[in-house]
Amino acid sequence: MALKTNTSGDKPKSGIKAIAEALGISIATVDRALHNRGRISAETRTRVLRMAERLEYQPNLAARDLKLNRHFTVSVNLPIGRSFFDRLRAGVLEGASPFRSTLKIEVRNFTRTQDHSRELESIKNAIDAQVNGIITAPPNTPQMADLVRRAKEKVIPIIYISTDAPESGRLSAVTAYPFNCGAMAAEVLAPYMQKQGSIAVLAGDLENLNQSEKLRGFRTALSQTSPELAVASVIEARDDPNEVYQQTCRLLQTVRNLSALYIATSTSVPALAALQDAGRLGSVFVVTTDLFPGLVRFIRDGAVKATVFQCPEEQGSIAIQTMFRYLSEGIVPPPSIGVIPQLIIRSNLDLYSKNLEDVAQPNSRL
Repeated sequence: MALKTNTSGDKPKSGIKAIAEALGISIATVDRALHNRGRISAETRTRVLRMAERLEYQPNLAARDLKLNRHFTVSVNLPIGRSFFDRLRAGVLEGASPFRSTLKIEVRNFTRTQDHSRELESIKNAIDAQVNGIITAPPNTPQMADLVRRAKEKVIPIIYISTDAPESGRLSAVTAYPFNCGAMAAEVLAPYMQKQGSIAVLAGDLENLNQSEKLRGFRTALSQTSPELAVASVIEARDDPNEVYQQTCRLLQTVRNLSALYIATSTSVPALAALQDAGRLGSVFVVTTDLFPGLVRFIRDGAVKATVFQCPEEQGSIAIQTMFRYLSEGIVPPPSIGVIPQLIIRSNLDLYSKNLEDVAQPNSRL
């Protein structure tokens, strides 16, 4: 039987009815093939799936789940008080909007502490609440590994966002290719350096794979592009603003010939304040991470030469959509999902900052 073709030049319709008409079979047969249920031959199912791909068919999962009276609750556990996590959270909420009829988001906010106690308690509470899934950016600690195991026992998948611990047992992780983020920073910085200057890296918690991979990428790219250069000092400030400021002050006192600084954490403003207070802002070549309102003026003034943007909204949107497909369709995601990082410099800053606003804090429950 000949397939019906579209000669109008318009994009073809992509619903189940369109697939059935194109193949000359019933809608019921297409439905069984797409959802792999009922009696249907392998040949027919293959024909249906190929036509669905050709017509760019996208199932309305929320409508189907509503019809079947299926509802899901996903807990989003992220720190408050930092623009990066606010934007991750906003991305999750935006990505969940197409599924709002069957998907409930519970936002569990907490203030991050050095011992991660509030963070771990937040995730424990989500597990105890019997949610269907959890999205979080947790520490890489034995206590967190225990919580992941406990969640798996209760069939609660966990997706990591902006960090990873591949051996933890989490379902998947969404990151911005941290190794490449570090390498991008090195390639921007290396041409500026002179042999007599020193390079330092200011990182967060290096037990966090996101941070350690940035450092590894930075060192690798630096050795490839400028073998004569090396990292003289690595500061691990664990994202605490006061510690970032104090450690940057100590760095300036101990490394007198500091010429370049890569800030691998989004807690960059305290480090920039320390440079300014020491009269070194502008004389040290600085590459930062991400973009938020407090950083814009430093880029515009040339004090920060570039920032590596990790696309937090996109990470958040991908994480919740991946979780929903897993819960609704049983589609197992790849172990890790990458978002391509972007480089922001003064010449393209307005393209990113014109719509940049502080993200309002959501309520603890939505």
